[in-house]
Amino acid sequence: MASRGSSRSSQPSLRGIISTNDDPGRCALCLEEFPTGPENLTVWGMLFCCGKGLCDRCVSSRFSAASACPVCKSPLSSSSRGIGALKKHAKKGRPWAQYHLGLVHIEGCRVPESDFEAVRWLRKASKQGHPGAFLFLSHHHIDGIGCALNLSEAKKCAEHAMSIHGPFTAKSCDLLLRVAAAYSPMKTVEARKEMRSILAFLVGKGMRQAQCGLAMMLRNEDKDYHNAEKLFALAALQGDVHAAHGAAVSCWDLGEYARANFWSKVFVKTKGEGMNPDRREECMEKIENI
Repeated sequence: MASRGSSRSSQPSLRGIISTNDDPGRCALCLEEFPTGPENLTVWGMLFCCGKGLCDRCVSSRFSAASACPVCKSPLSSSSRGIGALKKHAKKGRPWAQYHLGLVHIEGCRVPESDFEAVRWLRKASKQGHPGAFLFLSHHHIDGIGCALNLSEAKKCAEHAMSIHGPFTAKSCDLLLRVAAAYSPMKTVEARKEMRSILAFLVGKGMRQAQCGLAMMLRNEDKDYHNAEKLFALAALQGDVHAAHGAAVSCWDLGEYARANFWSKVFVKTKGEGMNPDRREECMEKIENI
């Protein structure tokens, strides 16, 4: 009867979209606020009978011996009835139900496993602004699962999820990074432009993988060793060992052998010991002087 949810919000605009709770960011029973952020995407349950969202504690305490839904009082006689109720709500156009029906088709949980059916229902939910549906659609478009491989559409879906629901920013950025990686083998001007645009956006979000990716493009394609060094250095500060090596190579290409030697030492020492506070401060001083 209950399924793990994967999107929550404290935004009133999402009322009726991700659940039927008066406040989508709080448990319908105890009113405890749902944690936000990508690491907490599955800490609540969805009631298929009425679309209420409950926290883990209420799910575990209220369902052990319950014969009826603690919210709407519908009988909890079988799992199949729960799926039947979910399908009924989905066919009536309720986005939270369409989203969860898409998820159960992905998992093959009490319904036939079908990526095509999953995408069909997720698209319906996304048209009504369900942020979680956009995340899953982005993933499906990147891999071409249940739909055509479409990197442009994958990018749009990830961006929509981020704009609708702030706590999904980190997850959306991960998907955008995957889109950029999928563009990487492509050599057309349009593909390189798209990849560069995505990486530049993610650099603004502080993603070290994007800093390294854009630095590689600047060094290898633009011969812009100066800015490449800076991006590699910023990634090295976040613990990317190989970024220090990239900074050293960029300095070598610039003819800045003293700085190249510095980053080489950072690479060797960080690889063995990690980035300690003293070395981090020293690196910051170097970056300020680039």
